[in-house]
Amino acid sequence: MKALLVIGLLAGDAAADRWSRAADRVQGGGYLHYELSGWTALDDDSGRMTTPRDSDRLVLAGVRLGGFLGAGATVGYHVALDLFAGSTLASGGFAYDVAVYPIGIAARFGPTSVLAIAAGIGGSGAVGTIDDGAIVPVQATLEVGKSLRLIARARASYVLGAAGRQSAAPSAPFADEFDATLGVRLGRYYKQHGFPTGNGYFVAAGYREQLGTRFLGVTIGYSIDVALPRRFLDEDRQQR
Repeated sequence: MKALLVIGLLAGDAAADRWSRAADRVQGGGYLHYELSGWTALDDDSGRMTTPRDSDRLVLAGVRLGGFLGAGATVGYHVALDLFAGSTLASGGFAYDVAVYPIGIAARFGPTSVLAIAAGIGGSGAVGTIDDGAIVPVQATLEVGKSLRLIARARASYVLGAAGRQSAAPSAPFADEFDATLGVRLGRYYKQHGFPTGNGYFVAAGYREQLGTRFLGVTIGYSIDVALPRRFLDEDRQQR
């Protein structure tokens, strides 16, 4: 009986040790953006705007959150969330753009740099100017760098329930709407209790196609990124 008890304890310790090692090798990280964006419509080739005058200028503010987690140091599961609200300036109508991305994949390189793509569902619209509609977005995100960090994002959306917004991206026939931003963050990079992290203010230029019209935008914001240390990857490389 004592022998069986000892064997059981040893087996339990071995299993616990395996779980501990597996947990230690889990890699992941995330990013958080606070953003304020302003968008203005461009004239079309004929000098006229196809979008209603009341919706030709738009301001949105909110947060963009993303995370990735995996058993390896390179590829992991990715999820994201966008929550934005604002107004069309001419009419003062409430505007919103929200989406959740539960299905995605991310590739991590460097301490906190990441390339990710995700698909989800959401909704957007503006009272009295942009018809409310459900959207099915596919979004790609790229963040590269430490103190000086490149921040890029592109999203193609398929609109459900708002016929006037469908097939309304002039140069993106594969989607009903399209938007993208490209910016640079100037901040700082450091390790907090061994975790690589960075933060700082950024500015980005934006481009959007919606309602058959092209928009240009400017985004200012503050971003934070953090990741688990890649110590086990480094140890594996040293052993090789």
